[in-house]
Amino acid sequence: MDWTPFSDFLRTRAQELVGTDLNQIRYTDIGMTYWLSIGVTLVAVLTLVRLWLTSPRHRREHSGHVIERRFQRGSWGRAFYNLPKLLLGLALAVLLVAMADPYLTATEEVTGDMESRVRIDLVDTSLSMAWEFPGSGKSRAQVAREAHLQFLEMRRDKNDRVALWLFSSFPYMVDDFVMDDELYYFQVMDAPYAIVRILAAQTGTQPDRMFVPRDKVRIIDSEGNTNIIRALQSVVKHFDRDEAAVGRGLNQNRAVLIITDAAVDEFPDAEFAELNKRNIVPYIIYINTSDARTASFLHPSVPQLVSQIQEYGGDYFDVTDEDSLTQAYRAIDEREAVRVELRHRALKVPIYSRFLLVAMGLLAVGIPMGFVSELLWGTSP
Repeated sequence: MDWTPFSDFLRTRAQELVGTDLNQIRYTDIGMTYWLSIGVTLVAVLTLVRLWLTSPRHRREHSGHVIERRFQRGSWGRAFYNLPKLLLGLALAVLLVAMADPYLTATEEVTGDMESRVRIDLVDTSLSMAWEFPGSGKSRAQVAREAHLQFLEMRRDKNDRVALWLFSSFPYMVDDFVMDDELYYFQVMDAPYAIVRILAAQTGTQPDRMFVPRDKVRIIDSEGNTNIIRALQSVVKHFDRDEAAVGRGLNQNRAVLIITDAAVDEFPDAEFAELNKRNIVPYIIYINTSDARTASFLHPSVPQLVSQIQEYGGDYFDVTDEDSLTQAYRAIDEREAVRVELRHRALKVPIYSRFLLVAMGLLAVGIPMGFVSELLWGTSP
C-alpha cells in the first residue's frame, strides 16, 4: 500500500498549522463552544473533587502492608501514567475550538468592474451607546451592531461600495471604500462598541453595571460625546476626495447611513445642506430607547434630527420596528447604481480542519499510550 499521499497530506496540514497566525483567527459560532466548555470544565472539577474525597479509602499504602520499591511507580512512571489523560484533555479542548468554526481572512486580487452603490456607514460610538437598550440586557451599541450586521446580510451580493466611519467626540475612518461584502462585514463586526474617555454607568443604574465587553471599548482622552457635526464634516470631505480620485460625475446618488441613538450634542443643519448640494442622501438607523413605540420622539433631540433628515430627502428607520431594516434596504437599493472598478475581494478561509487534525493526532497518541500505561502501571501505587 502506497502511504505517500497520506504522508503528504499530513505534512501539508502540519505546515499550515505551524504557519497559522493565532492572533488573526476569528470564529463563526463561539457561543455554543463557550457553554460546552463551561459544562466540560464543571464536570471535570466535580470529578476531581470526587476523586480527592474518595481516594484515601482506596490507596494501598494505607492498608498497613509494606509495598516493595520495585512495585512502586517512580516519578517517570507517574508522569507517563498521567500523560495520556493530559493528551485526551487537550484533544477535547482542541475539538471544542474546532466546533466554533475558526477561520482566517485572505484577500485575492481580481480585475473587472460592476454596478455599485456608494455609501458611508457612520456609526455612533459615544458613551450613551454603551448604556442599556431598555429591557434587553444588551447595550444600545450591541443592538445597533446586530441591526447593522443584519442590514449588511440583506445587502450581500448587491455590490455596495462602502466605507466605515465611527464617531464620538471625533470621527474615525476604519477603512476607505471597499467593494467586498465579506471584508466589510468583518470590519463592522470587529469595530468597537464605544470610544470614550471613561466608561461611566447610566444615571439611575448601578455604578458597576456595564453592558459592553471591555474588549469592545476604546479609552481615549476627550472622547465620549456625540459630535455628529464634526463627523458629517469629515464624511463630506471624504466623499469629495473620493469623487476627485474616481472621477467627477461617477459618484452621483451617494448615501450616508447614520447609526445612532440620536442623543446628539448639536444639530447638523449646515452639514445636511452640504450633503444635499452633493446629492448625498442621509439615512438614520435610529436606536429607539423609548419603552413605547408610540413615544418614539420622547428624547428632545430626536424630532429635530429626524425632521432634518426628511427635509433633505432622507429618512429614518426605527431599529425596534421589524420592518425598518427592510425599508432601509429598499431605500439604499433605490439609489442609482454606478459602474466602478473591482480590484480585490476578501475570502473566508475555514481552518477547523487544522484543529481537527491536531485533535486526531492527540487521540492517536493518547489512547494507545493510555492502554500501555494501564498495563504497566495501572495496578501500581
